[in-house]
Amino acid sequence: MTSPSVLETLQKFRIIIGAVRQHSQALEAACGISGAQVWVLATIAETPDITVSQLGQAISVHVSTASNLLDKLARAGLVERIRSEQDRRVVRLRLTSAGSDILARAPRPLTGLMIDALNKMPEDARIRLDAELACLVQHLNQVDQGAANVPLSNLVR
Repeated sequence: MTSPSVLETLQKFRIIIGAVRQHSQALEAACGISGAQVWVLATIAETPDITVSQLGQAISVHVSTASNLLDKLARAGLVERIRSEQDRRVVRLRLTSAGSDILARAPRPLTGLMIDALNKMPEDARIRLDAELACLVQHLNQVDQGAANVPLSNLVR
C-alpha cells in the first residue's frame, strides 16, 4: 500500500504541473505564442542586443533550442536579428514593436510560473529542493536527460 506521505507529495506535483500548464495556456491564449517564446521576448526586452548564446544561457536551454525559438519569433515579426558591424558572425537580438506589444498583454510572470516561484524561495530552501529532486530523478526508471534542455512550457502542453 502506498503511504499517505507519498500520495500527499504526488498531489503537490499535480498542483505544480497543473499550475504551470494553466499559466502556459493563459500565455498562449493572450499572446498567440508559447510560454517559452514569451520568456524569450521578455529576456530580449530586458537585455537588448543580447546574443543567441547569451539568450540560451539566460533561459537555460541549448543554443540550438534558443535558435529554433528565435526562428519562429523572427518569422512572426516579433524579433529582429542584427549583425554586428565589427564582426559579422555576431548576431544581436531586439524586439520589434509587434514583439513589445505581445509582451505588454502577456500575463505575468513573463519568465514562467516555476522560475518566478523558485526565485521567491529562500536560497537555502532552493538548494535543499534541488538536492531532493536530484535524488528523486535518480530513482526514476526512465529518465530523459534531454528533457533538461527543453522549456518547461513545452513539456506540459
